[in-house]
Amino acid sequence: MSKIYKKQREDSLSKYVYCTVDGALVKVVYKSGQGYSDNGSTYSNYSDLKITNSYRVGIQDSLKATSKTQTVFTEEEEVTTTTPQSGTVTTKTTININPVCIFNYNHKVYSSSGSVSKWISSYDSFAFSQSTPANMPILGKYGKGVIGESAIYFSLYNSSFMSLNSAITLSGDFTMFFYVSIIGHPVNKYMRFLGKSDDNDMFFSAGDASNKSYIMKFDSSNTVQFDSSTYYYTPSSNPLLISVVRSKDQLTIRENGVEVGTQTCPTTDFVFDQFGRTGNIDLSFNGGLWHFSAYDGAMSKSLTKVEGSIIKLASQSKSI
Repeated sequence: MSKIYKKQREDSLSKYVYCTVDGALVKVVYKSGQGYSDNGSTYSNYSDLKITNSYRVGIQDSLKATSKTQTVFTEEEEVTTTTPQSGTVTTKTTININPVCIFNYNHKVYSSSGSVSKWISSYDSFAFSQSTPANMPILGKYGKGVIGESAIYFSLYNSSFMSLNSAITLSGDFTMFFYVSIIGHPVNKYMRFLGKSDDNDMFFSAGDASNKSYIMKFDSSNTVQFDSSTYYYTPSSNPLLISVVRSKDQLTIRENGVEVGTQTCPTTDFVFDQFGRTGNIDLSFNGGLWHFSAYDGAMSKSLTKVEGSIIKLASQSKSI
């Protein structure tokens, strides 16, 4: 009886592959081995070809260890100094840029009945989670997505957001990437990306003010705003990749690799512990999220390469 149950369970975790022969669907088989009959002659064994479904893949993937040792990118920083003795001297310093966290739609997303309860970074031990069913984002635009294939969708109407298991502090130079689809309600306002649960004055968002696109707030007296040519924020495409780079006291934002603008910014820490809303304010991000990552340095030469790889990965998802 246990063998029958085990076989039924294995079948439920897999999908058969079919092909059409003379207008009829026929299971695809493969040669799995060779047997011997009683008279000594040989014969071939054939088995049904199956594709393991996303649930099983997700469980297997969740058992894999995360990386915490790899240096992903190196950049060269030029420093120019002028002294009476030596004149003008330019030196180059190699800087290692490591990921802080990397969240991809196809890695360790935990969903039940279309609601997403947990999402684990592929680097380090950071994880987003939401334990309140009413505030959970959904898998796919209509909650009918597939684990490992669909984006995570947040909704303004149920104030969906996710919290980190530990706050992330970005000190000094940093780079962040967001691959998102923005859904207006009916216009693009209050697109809250990152926030700090105990501080309404530290966040990164879009469309929080008229004639402004992006806003990054470090505290109550330090706000960096980027102008918009339209009254309401309008993304250059939808979906799109948003890149945020702080290099010393300069903050640059790009959309799909094209610079939106550069503004002077404070050099103080930026801290966040949630995606989808600012502080404890209910107005939340409305749209899909395929990718979010943060790095502990300002990318320059590596920036275009990373942007291209994120866009390529997101394009491989299912549009559901």
